Amino acid sequence: MGRGWLLLGVWCSTLAIALPAPAAGPEAPDSELEEVVVTATRTPMPARQAPGSPTILTREQIDATPFRSGPQTDDLLRAVPGMQPSLLSSRYNHPTAQLFGLHGLGNRRGLVLLDGVPLNDGFGGWINWGRVPDSIERVEVVPGGSSNLYGTWAMGGVVQILTEQPGPGEHVRAVSRAGNLNTYTESLSGRYGTDRIGLSLGYRWFHTNGFITVPAYQRGPVDRTDDSRHENFAGTLRIAPDASTTVTLGGNLFREDRTFGTTLSVAARTIGSATLGLEHELGASGRWEAKLFAQWQTFRNQTSQVLPPPPSTLRLSEALDRIQVIPSDDYGGLWQWTIPVAPRHQLVVGTDARAILGQSEDQVFAPVGRSLAGGKQVGWGLFGEWISTPTDRWTIVPSVRWDWWKNFDARIESVSGVVQVPRDNVESALNPKLAVQYQLTDRARVGASVYQAFRAPTLNELYRSFSFGTFTFLPNENLTPERLTGGELMIESDLLGDRRLTMRLTGHYDTVKDQIIFVTPNPASPTIQQRQNVGRTRTIGGEADLTARPWEQVSITAGYAYADSVVTSFPGNQTREGLRVPAVSRHQATLALTLGHPDRVQVTLLGRYLSRQFADDLNTQPVADFVVLDASIQKKLGRFVRLFLDGENLTDRRYIATQTGTIKTLGAPFLVMAGVRLEY
Repeated sequence: MGRGWLLLGVWCSTLAIALPAPAAGPEAPDSELEEVVVTATRTPMPARQAPGSPTILTREQIDATPFRSGPQTDDLLRAVPGMQPSLLSSRYNHPTAQLFGLHGLGNRRGLVLLDGVPLNDGFGGWINWGRVPDSIERVEVVPGGSSNLYGTWAMGGVVQILTEQPGPGEHVRAVSRAGNLNTYTESLSGRYGTDRIGLSLGYRWFHTNGFITVPAYQRGPVDRTDDSRHENFAGTLRIAPDASTTVTLGGNLFREDRTFGTTLSVAARTIGSATLGLEHELGASGRWEAKLFAQWQTFRNQTSQVLPPPPSTLRLSEALDRIQVIPSDDYGGLWQWTIPVAPRHQLVVGTDARAILGQSEDQVFAPVGRSLAGGKQVGWGLFGEWISTPTDRWTIVPSVRWDWWKNFDARIESVSGVVQVPRDNVESALNPKLAVQYQLTDRARVGASVYQAFRAPTLNELYRSFSFGTFTFLPNENLTPERLTGGELMIESDLLGDRRLTMRLTGHYDTVKDQIIFVTPNPASPTIQQRQNVGRTRTIGGEADLTARPWEQVSITAGYAYADSVVTSFPGNQTREGLRVPAVSRHQATLALTLGHPDRVQVTLLGRYLSRQFADDLNTQPVADFVVLDASIQKKLGRFVRLFLDGENLTDRRYIATQTGTIKTLGAPFLVMAGVRLEY
């Protein structure tokens, strides 16, 4: 703890250097810049008119934090009220546990887009944060039911990560970072282009020895650090054959290896992807765009059992449990047309489709045998949206989407040789949404929306089983889609003018029918859990955001989110009614203070609080309930060099990030990294 406060004191003392520095030149006030959001309506729209309550993180805001690197996007999003990524950072967390929740709905109910292409794993729904390049330009977070435009993956909202695109000119960036826990990052990116053609390339290498995730009072000779290493290569080529047409080709190759706290618990993934995009301006007839994407993945996951088994608390040795290989293919595409119907009216129509093929092949060692489970899933949707601004004060956006999806060719082979062929399942869903906004004054606006949304179970939830220690987690081929009905109210005000002090308050009410969670069928045998549809859950919540810029070189943001998410109906098991939905904290608070100027010296201090949540359906495994402090200081040297020092969990706060049975997993410890960025 002492080293964290010492480091914080050094950073704060440096502030004396930052504040007296002379201004580098006049800057345009924020009020002159028109902020645009794309994700809320699938087409560019002024943020002040966009429906809902989107949060926009700009390049300048991201660079000021310790989480400016692409694979740390989940850590960056922890500062957004109402956003709850997995408690353990993706740098240390198991790939299949890299999830997030929005609006208190629990995990797996939000879509993440990387330049318009889903980042959610098609087979399992987890988020492949490591594939995000370091060239992030902005992040848009749109909470609330969004199946009206984005379908099954967006039941709880959408997060879109937008990266730098090739353009005229040349740009080169090299970043090197090193810190404790034997953590290193090296990245190199560059782009070059003219008015007609542009190319960007980026490469990143990351390594960390990690830390021992088991608390000291539970550790044994078998425990070791959870080291991680990955490489990520991404490239984009943009061609403009004429002034109205743009063709974009993109590709990504990601490879990682991880160890999860013991010698035999390891995983490796290789993911390759390709995208093809086409945009065409039609003049008075609007514009249309199309995109195709494909992803190929092989995931190898090896697990072990620690010996002796529970109820013993000794962790002396381990035995290999299973080797699981998950090959999967993911293909999709979309087309949409934005049509200006009248000066104050736009129509957006489109369609998208996605096909996922995957299976889990297991070599089991106790008892010895082989099992296989997998299938195919296809989905198709049609959507339409009317964006109307009948007056300068009113914005009215009705929208609707129809979805069709099918699971088929499923096959389950048990270790004993029994073959099961689950029935094909075909479903359809209609998801409307109505969003209205009214500009009360030049500095205040109110908005409301009502919506329905849905989420289809993934192939992973339907067919794949897995184990952790002595616990077995079972799939359920009889799962049905989740259906959400909800609404949101919002008021936003510029309290002092010129956006020197802004406030936004939102409230939401959501019910989910047939929500899918892991259920313990027999509390007397808690080591076996199965995914099941819960009758109904209910969430009452709200967020408060406050942003202040009292002086040019001072920025303060504060946020609070409340989410009371409980099971209200569980037919056949009424004892579960009233229990809280797993992985949802009732209270979340964030605070950020930025001092100085990025062209000279800039200091950022971040604080966040997350109240207790539960890791299980019985509410017997409490986790979280912590305060964590992070900080960053950066100094620009000349035109091309920037030095920075980043610190995470400055007080080395030890908290429980997750729990399975009696075994607890710690959150990320104190980490300090120093680095240099060369940019031309």
